Amino acid sequence: MFLRLQIDNFAIIEHSRIEFQEGFSVLTGETGAGKSIIMDAVGLLLGGRAQKHMIRTGADSASIQGVFFTKNEKALNFLRASHIPFEDVIIVERTLYEDRPSISEINGKVVTNAVLREFGATIAFSSFQGETGLLFKPRYQLEVLDKFCGGEQARDLRLLSEVLAKFKTLETSLKEGEKDPATLAREKDLLRYQITEISDLALEENEDEELEAEFRAQSNSSLIADSFAEMRALAYEDGGIRDLMDRFGAGLERVREYDERYGDLQGEFDDIRYGFQDIAARVRDAEGQAEEDPERLEELRNRLDEINRAKRKYGNSIEEIFAFLAQSKKRMQELDAYDELRENRMKEAEALKEEAVKISKQLRARRLKMAKVVEARMEEEMADLDIRGAKFRIDFFETELSTTGLDGIRFMAATNEGESMEPLADIASGGEMSRILLAFVGIFTDMDEREILILDEIDTGMSGKTAKVVSKKMAELAKKRQLIVVSHLPQVVAGADNQYRIRKITEDGRTVSVVESLDYKERIGALAMMISGEDTMQTRETAREMMEARIKEEQ
Repeated sequence: MFLRLQIDNFAIIEHSRIEFQEGFSVLTGETGAGKSIIMDAVGLLLGGRAQKHMIRTGADSASIQGVFFTKNEKALNFLRASHIPFEDVIIVERTLYEDRPSISEINGKVVTNAVLREFGATIAFSSFQGETGLLFKPRYQLEVLDKFCGGEQARDLRLLSEVLAKFKTLETSLKEGEKDPATLAREKDLLRYQITEISDLALEENEDEELEAEFRAQSNSSLIADSFAEMRALAYEDGGIRDLMDRFGAGLERVREYDERYGDLQGEFDDIRYGFQDIAARVRDAEGQAEEDPERLEELRNRLDEINRAKRKYGNSIEEIFAFLAQSKKRMQELDAYDELRENRMKEAEALKEEAVKISKQLRARRLKMAKVVEARMEEEMADLDIRGAKFRIDFFETELSTTGLDGIRFMAATNEGESMEPLADIASGGEMSRILLAFVGIFTDMDEREILILDEIDTGMSGKTAKVVSKKMAELAKKRQLIVVSHLPQVVAGADNQYRIRKITEDGRTVSVVESLDYKERIGALAMMISGEDTMQTRETAREMMEARIKEEQ
């Protein structure tokens, strides 16, 4: 619902605030009083183009603020997706400046005009949005027609989205996995070489550590042999460790003969002596084995060089080289199976595309059938609204496969006998456009969540009889959504729930436009003036009868 409109320093409006009510509201006033200015201000709130000449003379800026309340999930989801905070009400503001670009805000967050325009299209129908209005967009027209087609259409649209999502995933996978044949051949050659090189090495776990230990020993065999010779001499030469230990043992033996308390020392020393004798014997044997083997040393050096070259290329350890080998074999298997895998995925993608086309044809069949119904109903509505000789057609054209199928549509109309069909957006007459929009909303009212309908020039070129029909239609529509219209016809004004009169007055030598909310008595007087241009007893009685007739119809 449109709750409030506040305008400051805009055209000839210095300051004005309108508190809109639910139901059917009409804006009235003499030509030039400022009704179009009010509509221009509303248009700016819905994303219309701002012009600097709209700023009131003498002011350096103009401000238009609108307060809205909506339960429309499409509008609320748009705010969420745009990261715009909201609670109970939504405040939209446009500020125009003389010396800089205008600023658009939703709930205090600065947004682009494109964002504002898109948001505006989610909360309100309007007859002055031109090509920016949702009604003129083929995408929205298709969405509305699909809603008219019913539950089966909605089910198939969901199914089509699911099928195309799978198709897109496969298509992306195929594109990402697609390889140039030469590149593929080079990669396979490299992998084959790497696998062969590592496999031919016949590496064993921890082999490098074991070989490095042996290489270290072989490289120092002379030093080791010299050390063993020195140790052997210390052990066995006259006066060596063995002789000293014998003398030490003999001393302990003598002590034990005279004092048994030291007998355990003899036993402990014997253990040490026998242990030493065993070590000395092993050292003597090792001395003979510690001989340099040049052939083995060269063999070890060559093997370690091979392993180290592999480490530089494939990993820092044998474990990492084994991991590289396993990964290379796996990649080779993938490449060997690439053609088969690609062919299978292509077949799967083709099957999904065929299914999507099949579903799209089912969607088209329902659309074509329902289009005839909509065309007939629109022409009936347009005829009732005094658009004589009006024709309405839904043109179909083929599009690329998408989540809506293979169809694009365009609402076409001819508003006079003998005229060619034109897209709705190209229809020049504001009055005709308002009535077409009124007809459209009348047909699709239950299929759109937008709660506000704003119509300008609704009664241009309309007869009194037609005006009464239009008034009834608008009153009916206003039971389900808020309706705000500009009208000059008494029949339309009498049918409204609320009336706002725009007047032009002079203050301090300047012309200003003011807006007044009229009560019942004031409406009788205003309606009397509209009927004949004079406020007389007779015109007041006619006005009262028209107002009471509306009240009785509502009851």
